[in-house]
Amino acid sequence: MRSRTAASVGAALALAALVAAPAQAEFYSIDDPADATASLTDITGLEVNHGGDNLLVKVRFEELMRSSAAGVSVFIDTDRSRKGAEYVLSSGLGDGTDYVLTRARGWRPIDQVVRCDYTARPKWGNDVFRAVISRDCLGRPASVRVSVKMGDQADGSRPVVDWAPKRHRWSLPIASGLPA
Repeated sequence: MRSRTAASVGAALALAALVAAPAQAEFYSIDDPADATASLTDITGLEVNHGGDNLLVKVRFEELMRSSAAGVSVFIDTDRSRKGAEYVLSSGLGDGTDYVLTRARGWRPIDQVVRCDYTARPKWGNDVFRAVISRDCLGRPASVRVSVKMGDQADGSRPVVDWAPKRHRWSLPIASGLPA
């Protein structure tokens, strides 16, 4: 009787280990507190989906306006053994601004433009900035970490800066998975 019970318990534990949730997820989402209230472009949330083909990043704001002078930088970490980001996507948040994906060293972009498929644009009616970056641009890493920085010259006297999740802090590792 004991050997049958032990075998049943062992089988149940093995099955639980096989179906347990992975240590990393394909999707990451956080709310960001109102900590840059001097700017209408205070970050209110961050969503990241690391799909099989693309990395999708959505940054939510308090109020995103076409006349905004603010900008956003999406830092992407593909190598946890190195300090800081390997890539940064930089964009304005106002109408007529452009965007660019460059290599990064630490937390600073370097003048090395990455030539690949990616798009980014503000969606003013939804108060969201949306970026889609092909995984080929990033070397198809198994996982990424993301951090976002908003900068705004709200009143012209001093810049307002907001980070999500926090200044020089990363999201949890996000494994590649479902289509983004």
